[in-house]
Amino acid sequence: MENIEFKYLKNLIIYSSILGGICALFSLIPVIMPFFALFFLPFLGATIPLTILSLKDGFYSNENKTYAILGGISGIFVCLSYFVILVPFVFIIHTFFKSYYDYGVQYLNLFLAILFLIMVEIVYIIANITIGLLFGIIYKYIKQNKQV
Repeated sequence: MENIEFKYLKNLIIYSSILGGICALFSLIPVIMPFFALFFLPFLGATIPLTILSLKDGFYSNENKTYAILGGISGIFVCLSYFVILVPFVFIIHTFFKSYYDYGVQYLNLFLAILFLIMVEIVYIIANITIGLLFGIIYKYIKQNKQV
């Protein structure tokens, strides 16, 4: 396995955190929250940061498992930034508007919140590892056929 430079990891973490934060802000609208939480983040959470990393920063790897690892890292930080932004905003909005849908956040104690976060993280990591692997295969195929 090849070594991944720190600047690429740092940029991937930044792109993933920004994506998670943006999705958390859009998820404050109750109608579109399931789309972001159940479809966009688990299945496209690695695609957008890896695409930006490949196009903007010029990252390329010959090994598919590098993209799988980067997809898993992206999944971790997308999920963490999503929850770090969403949960406080839900608490703040719910204190002012009691009729606001609270997503069950106020009913979680610390143990259940940590357990819930770990379980969601595992789902996001597995989905984003798979998507990162598929991204690596497709990106390598496109890159090799473009040079010929």
